[in-house]
Amino acid sequence: MSKITCSFCRGTGKDPFGIMSWQSVCSVCGGKGVVDVPKPYRVCPHCGGTGAVKTFTCTSCKGKGYVPLPSSPIVTCPECRGSGDDQSNPSLDCLKCHGKGFVITV
Repeated sequence: MSKITCSFCRGTGKDPFGIMSWQSVCSVCGGKGVVDVPKPYRVCPHCGGTGAVKTFTCTSCKGKGYVPLPSSPIVTCPECRGSGDDQSNPSLDCLKCHGKGFVITV
């Protein structure tokens, strides 16, 4: 596990969009400003590492901005070509790879 700066709140520990209040804590890190991500990991292709899609928490990385890499061999997702986005609506994550941009080969 690696402790990295929370991408959703950029380490402030506050709700970046102030939906409930500007004093609200970040829903991803719980106000700590850091999150745990299993090693190895890479930047989430669906949100581009921001942890947010518009004003919503990224469903692919759960707002952390990084996705863990499996120990199994992987290839670029043929559906989204690694973008992690659904081709009909970029706000949604790819149904084949769930927004991770890769699929596990067998």
